[in-house]
Amino acid sequence: MKKKPIILVVDDVATNRQYLAMILGESEVYDIRLASNGKDALEFVAREKPDLILLDIMMPEMDGYEVASRLKEDSQTNDIPILFITAVTGTENIVKAFDLGGVDYINKPFNKQELMSRVSAHLNLRLARIELEEKNLILKSRELQLMELVDEKTKRLDGTVFALVNALENANLFNDTDTGDHIARVGAYAAHFAREYGCDEDYIKRIKLYSSLHDVGKVGIPDKILKKPGKYTPEEFIQMQEHVVIGSRMLDNPAIDIMAKNITLYHHEKWDGSGYVRGISGEDIPLEARIVAISDVYDALSTKRPYKEPFPEEQIDKIILEGKGSHFDPRLVDIFFRSKKALLEIQKRFSE
Repeated sequence: MKKKPIILVVDDVATNRQYLAMILGESEVYDIRLASNGKDALEFVAREKPDLILLDIMMPEMDGYEVASRLKEDSQTNDIPILFITAVTGTENIVKAFDLGGVDYINKPFNKQELMSRVSAHLNLRLARIELEEKNLILKSRELQLMELVDEKTKRLDGTVFALVNALENANLFNDTDTGDHIARVGAYAAHFAREYGCDEDYIKRIKLYSSLHDVGKVGIPDKILKKPGKYTPEEFIQMQEHVVIGSRMLDNPAIDIMAKNITLYHHEKWDGSGYVRGISGEDIPLEARIVAISDVYDALSTKRPYKEPFPEEQIDKIILEGKGSHFDPRLVDIFFRSKKALLEIQKRFSE
């Protein structure tokens, strides 16, 4: 039987505790535990770690702020989501609650549906985060095994790197809707942009190879999100953004060219700093990531996918131009518009 998520309700007023327990218990999907003060709450958490804490602020001896502070100072408990639910109002109190690590703040009297929705959302985020961490551990173990193989074959490093890239490509293809032609096109586009940018042949060769790994971190994203046909919820989009971090961790090894990690980690950054996951801007974004960014977007716009038809050429030009200086390196946009014929030839060469 699947274990029910544990919710700890902490409130010094018995009627408040019982009312919350009744509301949360109606669905019969949560394991509700109660604590009447901060001391009892901390003792419970030390014995049995809950998945979510509903915490009152105004309590005798130890208030909710102190409880939250102690939980966040402890590495064993600092990841537990704390949802403050209290009659205390005022901006200062709300700011303090979030500064202490609270994930949400609900004023009494509260709306029952709103409470249930927020509790469900924060629990789903926590469970998804735990699932992601477990996958990261598995990936880390596989990465260590892979690195041992690479170390054994240092005399044939070029061949090993090529095989590694190919294996990671295949792993990503099995888990994603992207195709081999998409990966080949992005590599060819990236090589063209690099050549027109004035990069040397070694750089061009490397970016063509490593650009295929730009989305390798998607192997760590749950299928229900990765293959979702519709628009992501805000929580799902945050999870989806984790693929760049997962990919960079997979490639975070001195034996692997730093270019591969740069592409994976930074290809969703934008020239104006509005991208993710670091929010860096301009030339602080590695050139290889800037090149793969425009290559990937162009391919997504210009080719048919299971969920969409290719955009008309005029609309693609409009989108790329509007992204000049905001999404894309302005110099790369200039290269794009003087390279339309070459890019179309690449597209035809790797047509799906």
